[in-house]
Amino acid sequence: MKLFSPSKLTRTYISALSLIALLTLATFFAMHQVILTQSDSALLVNISGSQRWLSQKAALLSVELVYSSNTSDRKQIREQLSETIAQLQSNHQTLIEDSTHIIPSHCLSPQMQEMYFSPPVNMHTRLNRYLSEALALAQDPEHLLTPNNSHLIYLLQESGNILESLDQIVSLHQKESEAKVHQLRLVEITSGLVILITLAFLGLYIFRPLANTLLMERFQLENANQELSFLSSIDGLTGIANRRHFDQFLNQLWLLATHNREPIALILCDIDFFKAYNDTYGHLQGDECLKEVAASLKGSLKRQGDFIARYGGEEFVVVLPNTTVEGAVIVAETLRVSVENLEIPHRLSSVTPKVTISLGIAVGHANLANSPTPLIEAADKALYQAKQNGRNCFRLAEA
Repeated sequence: MKLFSPSKLTRTYISALSLIALLTLATFFAMHQVILTQSDSALLVNISGSQRWLSQKAALLSVELVYSSNTSDRKQIREQLSETIAQLQSNHQTLIEDSTHIIPSHCLSPQMQEMYFSPPVNMHTRLNRYLSEALALAQDPEHLLTPNNSHLIYLLQESGNILESLDQIVSLHQKESEAKVHQLRLVEITSGLVILITLAFLGLYIFRPLANTLLMERFQLENANQELSFLSSIDGLTGIANRRHFDQFLNQLWLLATHNREPIALILCDIDFFKAYNDTYGHLQGDECLKEVAASLKGSLKRQGDFIARYGGEEFVVVLPNTTVEGAVIVAETLRVSVENLEIPHRLSSVTPKVTISLGIAVGHANLANSPTPLIEAADKALYQAKQNGRNCFRLAEA
């Protein structure tokens, strides 16, 4: 074995530590930049995404302004329309200018410059025209607020094109954000690889103290991932579990119930005539309806192990561990009554002039030879039968 002089070992040791220190700083800087970039990009995407919703709101308010026959309602709609236009203009200025005081890393890329200021999209000119037409409509006297109003006609014709262009801009923002993060990730990965090679060469005398640091970073990253995982398992609108969380929960419960030989009850709930509700009261009120129904369903579950999630759209799913048919029927009726007792008006419902739900119940025993899919399908068929039998009721799937 070749031996090196102490002075050479010392120089090598110090050089290696210096290299590791520099690379560690580079890695920390890259991680810091990734976090900043993701945060800034999320804000940028949210602002550009809100433009889509605000443009739809402006078009909807314009239609309501023209077709409203009540003077006080029209005054309120004019105010809302003016506020929406002002928010659209403010967001637009933030997006097209280098607003580093709002979004520190924001500056328009050449591709984004082209989207906003060059044909064929030319979003800056089109959006300003769209806003000026909306503002002109908001300021028109009462006798000009007719279906033939030129401002209204332009808004309705241009609304779809504006939405399509805004979708392109949001998509481009997301792609640019992903590209920035990818570059920073490469820097981070490269620095990490060189660190590992240097540590392997020098052995445990350097690796051990650095390993403790890396383990601490890993612990922090895992905690952050757990927090992100929790946030990703919650439905953003209703605050209950989302479909992804439901799939994970049911698969885990399936294995546990297989081991314990316990029955599982599954209840699918669907808001009756929800599309008609949205068409009548608007999507914003529809969102409020979903929140109230979700809260009512969740509040009706008394056992700690009972689980509720938003299954999709206006559908919710309830999972009842170790529950028999009799118990599931009692819970289903409790859920149905709780929603009916909310007394949410629904004048287009052919069942009763308030919001109701239909429910499908399926109860089965888990086993390793099967997945939970047949149980879900059985509950879905039972829900269909409940709808066919007049709604605002539940049906039990066949054994």
